[in-house]
Amino acid sequence: MLSRVIRRFWNDHHGYVIALTLIAMPLLLGFSLLVIDVGRSSNLHTELQSAVDAMALAGARELDGRDDAIDRADAAIEKLANTAAFGGGGTGMSLGSYITVAYDADDDAASTVNVTYLKEIPANDDVPITGSMVATTASEASYARVVAKNQALTTIFPLPVGFDRDTINVSAEAVAVYKMAACDISPIFICNPFEDQGKTANQAFADGDFHGALISMHLPSNQGDPAGPGNFGFLEVPDGKGASDLREYFAGNGAPMCVARNNTVTTKPGNTGSVEEAINTRFDMMEGGAVPGSVTPGPPAVNVRKGAQKKGNGAPTCDAKPTLSIDPVVDEVMAFPDDQTYLVDVPTSGARVGKGDWDLANYWLINYNESLPAALSGSPQPSRYEVYLYEIANGYYERTSQGGETGRALCYGNTDPPAFPDRRITIAALVDCGAQGAMNGKTDVDVAAFGKVFLTRPVKTHNNLAKIKGSPTEIPFQYNAIDIEIVDITGQGGLGSMEEYLREESELVR
Repeated sequence: MLSRVIRRFWNDHHGYVIALTLIAMPLLLGFSLLVIDVGRSSNLHTELQSAVDAMALAGARELDGRDDAIDRADAAIEKLANTAAFGGGGTGMSLGSYITVAYDADDDAASTVNVTYLKEIPANDDVPITGSMVATTASEASYARVVAKNQALTTIFPLPVGFDRDTINVSAEAVAVYKMAACDISPIFICNPFEDQGKTANQAFADGDFHGALISMHLPSNQGDPAGPGNFGFLEVPDGKGASDLREYFAGNGAPMCVARNNTVTTKPGNTGSVEEAINTRFDMMEGGAVPGSVTPGPPAVNVRKGAQKKGNGAPTCDAKPTLSIDPVVDEVMAFPDDQTYLVDVPTSGARVGKGDWDLANYWLINYNESLPAALSGSPQPSRYEVYLYEIANGYYERTSQGGETGRALCYGNTDPPAFPDRRITIAALVDCGAQGAMNGKTDVDVAAFGKVFLTRPVKTHNNLAKIKGSPTEIPFQYNAIDIEIVDITGQGGLGSMEEYLREESELVR
């Protein structure tokens, strides 16, 4: 009897599901809470990663190599980190009440992220970043690294089983790099003439070595060593096919060329007169072959004073090709003159580099028949570019010289040329040519920085006196020169006047 009752009870399955449910319910509930916690931690990690990504990008965007780059990067990160979007309880991309993001460059304890600036990173993401990669100066800082400190997320389900804590740590890390492209690049490059002195172009600019110094580019080999066989400072235009493409960039009014910093550019060998004529359109000179037929000419500069006399004297006009009195100087008109002394030994420069000692007083006397204004009489002597700007700002470019020349464009038409962009300003690639090795024919070269270049006068064959490499005396020679001054430079030591030519951005790399 008893055995029959037990057997009936054993074989009775009524309520079996309820029993299993009661037994499994704690496990199901625990697993559900675990899934919720995993989702919460994943979501918060994603938002924290978005926050440090944004901060790294904001900081890297300021790392342009200038002396205050790190200070500006800290300020940018601080401003972003402390906005409501990333603070606890904020809106938008808020991280909620469990995690907050804050940064104070002067107070690590109050910061929830660590920020460091790096000069390099490992090629492989699996290799850790070491202390030797941390930048010690603003000029070498290229990367912004933001690491969120571990922050505790309170869990609903204790994790893992057997541990007596109910929190998990959430953290994130991001590394971003500064990138820059310079636009409105004329297809020319300039070798750093101070490379053999152990100076970068930025150091030389900061030391004042470029101030007012006339740089004569595109010289034949009888003047001195070019940058390399056949290389006189021209760059190959992307997808270009020859000199006509170079003319389009110098004389045309089309889309600018952009070159990324630290990328390579390709030299364009050759010594082409048609390119020189294209450059002269910026001085209101429309010589034969200057502009290809399919190209819309760009306007000249506002101030095109160039020391031009009409053949047979008299005021220059557009119906006759002017004779340029660049050197020797005539009594009635004068372009910006040469420097009086030049660097004697500038190997592999492809250029003749002056020392900035040009005769400003004589230039002013010939063109304006008066002594220098007080604003131009200080020390150091103003550069040609500074004088050019003074002429425009004070109306001197409209005044007539003794030879009848003004700085106003005569051939452009009845309207004044636009002031921006200044057609006597362009951007050139600066290259450490010695470090490039052999530059034979068409060569890929690295861009070290970009320089803001002022065209001091038109390109013409003219006589001059200068010390030739290896010659103790001054001897006359002739050359076709692109005469320029470098008036600003990107990166450390720069004056910060190139923003309109730069496309600055940052990119996550880790």
